[in-house]
Amino acid sequence: MTAPEPVLSIEDQNAILGSVTTLLVQRLPGDWEQLWVDFRMMGRHLEVDANGVTIFGRAFAWELPEEALPFFVQLRDGMATSTRGTWYSLKFHLVHPDTYSAEFNRDVDPEWTHRPLERHYLEELDAYPRPAEAIPDWLRTRAGLEAPTSALFLAPVFDGLDEQGAPVFQRPGVHPQELDDVLAYLENAPVVLAARSYGQDALKPDAAPAVPLTFHTDGTWVWPGGVAYYLRTHAVAPVPQLVQHIRDNDYHVPEVDDDTQKAAAALATGQAEGAPLPPFTPRVIDESDRRVLEKLRERLVAYGVDENEYGILEPRLDALVVEPAPGPEGWQVQFWDSSRGPQGRPRVYPHAVDAAKVLLAELLWSREPVRRDATPTAGIPVRPVVDIQPLPDEPPLSLFRDREPVLLEAGVELDRFGSEEGNLTYAAGTMFGNRSLPPDWLNRRYHVYRVQRPVPALKGVAVPWFGQVGGGTGYFLNRPVRDLLADGSLVEVSEATTQPPAPRV
Repeated sequence: MTAPEPVLSIEDQNAILGSVTTLLVQRLPGDWEQLWVDFRMMGRHLEVDANGVTIFGRAFAWELPEEALPFFVQLRDGMATSTRGTWYSLKFHLVHPDTYSAEFNRDVDPEWTHRPLERHYLEELDAYPRPAEAIPDWLRTRAGLEAPTSALFLAPVFDGLDEQGAPVFQRPGVHPQELDDVLAYLENAPVVLAARSYGQDALKPDAAPAVPLTFHTDGTWVWPGGVAYYLRTHAVAPVPQLVQHIRDNDYHVPEVDDDTQKAAAALATGQAEGAPLPPFTPRVIDESDRRVLEKLRERLVAYGVDENEYGILEPRLDALVVEPAPGPEGWQVQFWDSSRGPQGRPRVYPHAVDAAKVLLAELLWSREPVRRDATPTAGIPVRPVVDIQPLPDEPPLSLFRDREPVLLEAGVELDRFGSEEGNLTYAAGTMFGNRSLPPDWLNRRYHVYRVQRPVPALKGVAVPWFGQVGGGTGYFLNRPVRDLLADGSLVEVSEATTQPPAPRV
């Protein structure tokens, strides 16, 4: 049995989560405000907790409808890969009326109410097989499987010596955000062999002896005390296989039994031979990710963002940086503080495009749109128009409150369900339930536009209608979308790069 590559695109995943949202909103008590769902699954073992808060601030426990479970199971199956299986738990957060977020855990054993049995972990590996080296240590242990080899891995301090006898090392550096955790792991693991003296620093031979003459183990790897010393003192990274192993253990040293410590001591003294080091494949940024990052750079330049406010792939002090997350996959957006460096562990996104969108949104959230061309007709300023009316087949003005004439500046993004003959648009990305449109309009073709030159519009907030809560920001444009596209006032884009205003319900 082989696990398929992911069959659900991001759009498919959001569609499933949207269906869950609709179901839960229909079943929740009328005074609910927020709901948290913790879904955990291992093999056929399934646990789910649901808790909420009412609009009055009262917490309540809630039983998730059984009809919701197949959606989560389908999502889990559809996100599986043949290289690392699927996620083990999902934290789903729902905010009234229908805003949701989801966090997937692919790395650690969830916090169970009742821990799954060994057979459940075996079922997990049977349902979602992966290469032996991709099975986390905790999953291998819970499933009762033997380690790939009974021998321990011995981590060398350096890769060798050059002709002059100087140490040689060519390894990926340890990311600053995980440096303290890696050092704590290396230094606090059980000591299986120790001398009372210190060794000479091979990179600073004139200094007083300071290298610990110790050996440590975590039950899988054995390493000299010099590994932590040279990382702390000279930024010499351990072999990358050991660093990844530390990440897989979530930077926590496991319990090591006496027999394993004795085996580690035998390896440290040369009485036993270590296993060959696991293979290591350096991470390479592929061409598709590079195109995404180049597009991000172009967007930032187009919006006039100062290059000192961000970094792409390379660290920049006091700036947000989009970069590969530590490890073999994933991307993150990290703030590199000039005095402390990067702090904490930011959220890891599966694809570069996801992290790029987060960086773009963070930098543009409080920024005024850039005027690309404030006067479409030379010498004639564009001003708001008061008497804009809906075109035929558009909803009436009575379905919008707080109406006011506005001027949409260059850079504003709009979207629309329907043909280019109409003039009703919304702030790009507005959820359908906040638009108060006829339900069958969801089947109309969806378009996203960006304002290139200032466009007069009538702004309003959708009132509740058609069983929807409304609250979305809509704009009746002064002319049909078709005409604004024809004269260059609007341009159609493939997707929105900005966030809509919060619904005003």
